[in-house]
Amino acid sequence: MLRACRENLNLRAVVLVVVIGCLAACNALARRSDQPGGPAFSIAGGVYTNTFSLQVTASPSAVVRFTINGQEPDETSAIWNSPLTISNCTLVRAKAFYPTGATAAVCQNYIILSDDLREFSSNLPLFMIDTGGTEISHLGKTLAGARVVAHDSDRNSPAGSAEFDGCALVNIRGHYSLKYPKHSYSVKTVDAEGEPLKTALLGLPKESEWVLYAPFPDKTLMRDVLAYELSNEMGQWAPRTRFVEVFVNDTPGRLSKSNYAGVYVLEEKIKRDKSRVNIAKLESVNTEEPQISGGYIFKKDHPSRRGTMKVDPDVLAAAPFASTSSSKRAGFPTPLGGFPADPLASGGGSETSEETASSEPAVFWQVERKLVRSRPSGHPAISTNRFTMPIRGSNTVSASFLEPAGASVEEQGFRTSLLSNQFFFVEPDPDELTGVQKAWLKDYLTRLETALYSPDFRDPRRGYRGFIDAASLIDHHIIVEATKNVDGFRFSTFYHKDRNGRVKMGPLWDWNLSFGNANGKEGWLPENWLWPQLDDQQYTWFRRLFDDPDFAQAYVDRWAELRKSVLATPRVLARIDEIASQLDEAQERNFERWPILGHAVAPNWYVGSSFDEEVQWMAEWIEARLTWMDRQFVGPPEAVVKKNASKRIVELRTDLSKAKIYYTVDGSDPRASGGKPAARAKLYESAIALGEKGHLFARVQHRNRWSSPVRY
Repeated sequence: MLRACRENLNLRAVVLVVVIGCLAACNALARRSDQPGGPAFSIAGGVYTNTFSLQVTASPSAVVRFTINGQEPDETSAIWNSPLTISNCTLVRAKAFYPTGATAAVCQNYIILSDDLREFSSNLPLFMIDTGGTEISHLGKTLAGARVVAHDSDRNSPAGSAEFDGCALVNIRGHYSLKYPKHSYSVKTVDAEGEPLKTALLGLPKESEWVLYAPFPDKTLMRDVLAYELSNEMGQWAPRTRFVEVFVNDTPGRLSKSNYAGVYVLEEKIKRDKSRVNIAKLESVNTEEPQISGGYIFKKDHPSRRGTMKVDPDVLAAAPFASTSSSKRAGFPTPLGGFPADPLASGGGSETSEETASSEPAVFWQVERKLVRSRPSGHPAISTNRFTMPIRGSNTVSASFLEPAGASVEEQGFRTSLLSNQFFFVEPDPDELTGVQKAWLKDYLTRLETALYSPDFRDPRRGYRGFIDAASLIDHHIIVEATKNVDGFRFSTFYHKDRNGRVKMGPLWDWNLSFGNANGKEGWLPENWLWPQLDDQQYTWFRRLFDDPDFAQAYVDRWAELRKSVLATPRVLARIDEIASQLDEAQERNFERWPILGHAVAPNWYVGSSFDEEVQWMAEWIEARLTWMDRQFVGPPEAVVKKNASKRIVELRTDLSKAKIYYTVDGSDPRASGGKPAARAKLYESAIALGEKGHLFARVQHRNRWSSPVRY
């Protein structure tokens, strides 16, 4: 009996535990059902062709408020209590307000297509921006819906499945480019609360900040893309890019062909990130070394300016686009200093010699394909740079600017104490940097300049090499000169410094005034150096750096290395052909939207009547430019190798009279630091017999200059 009672009590205890557990679970479920959660939409955001009714639901205890003008809902916004009819493009932001004070938000973008876009398709990805009727400005950021369509198949259409469909903060960007009717945009992907949302776009690494760059005066549409690719292949990070076709709708209505904005380039924004500028994060608490020593991104550029632009909405004929400023400085070295260039071959001297005399006229250059005139026949020189055809679209273009707004120039950046070089802070933002950090960076660059311009500037310990990453400056100089970017040393010129690291030059940015596309500073000529036209503040540090013969020789050697790989002419021209083929379809739509072919748009010097002519002229310019730069350096010795039993017989030759060839057979450099022949170097007089293990290293010495090496 006693045992039966105990078993009965145990059974009751088990039942009681189960009941209590069930009650607890039910209470937990009830509590969870009332936890803050975003409103649920009856129809997901996306692309639609017909009008529909939209409903939203949320927890019974929540009040849902919403906006359709891009503003964040607050407690004064309209309460959602009936279905919303969606007949035009609409950006809906809804937020659930809970009695506890908690909130949860959702953002949905609905794009309604007009009939004229139902059959649209492209071989390029599509990037659609819709603000729900709010005008996009240069003065501030506008919340918009952003939709990116990119398929693995050959065609992309607006109604296709999206790679990204969400919210973004958008604003018009640029400085000089604000004068153009085709605007570039900054795009920051955000969540429903407006916080940064990192996302991978078109195969690029995840980030929240992007740029939609609008090629306008660059009628090849590819100059930025090509330059950034070359830099990345050289080992210097530059923004990765993707061509896209863009639609921008910032007025009420449906998305139609009238919202087509043309061919754009989606670019990574220059930013500290492991997949971008990979430097340490500088926190406000980092006030002592080594933490304060990095990471900084800074630049030379125009001070930040804000302005408004207005022209007649239908005709841009009266809007003059100011030309790129010209210079009276000649485009050849004066004087040589340590820079590896010959003033005679550049047209900068009155003497001639058998090594440097040239019979080429100043305005013609010879390439393999044909003799190219500065302007093709049928295209007369245009004495003005006025854009003279009707342009469809908005009235958001003009040439007037307001005074700088926000932070002063002194707050945006600083001048070095020694040489008064002007730099601007990029990252961290000026308002995020502490006064101690700003002072540290200024002091570091002043110490850099002190070392660079001291008598011991070549000393490996006390000189400039402790402050500057020379290889990055050499690569940057080469790509600026090879492309002859007339702004390349002066504006949009970035630098960065990692923690415990040296100053590096880069990344590249803003390369539309390159590859011959400039009517100032001899930018249209494939001949002549750009750098002598610049003063020392524009050409920061380089004149002094080339006073170091070892820096100059490293430049010569790097040029020769790149000409065999990244800058090999056939390789560059093949890439141009690939890009042109990719753009062949979309460029027609772009130039239908922006009918500028055959018209001069500042800073154009060459004006082609078609996309193909523009691309062909640029390709020929590049071929001529690379060939001209080759001629500025002492050529390496030509080696003729013959086999003789177990030995290799090497003959070395040079076409330069009075030049000498020095070599070693142990693989060491025949040129010593400073420019004299090395102790182990031998003067070449007759054929060299090399054993199977011999390593020939030879250079030509001509006056005080050396060629790049040959090795066998």
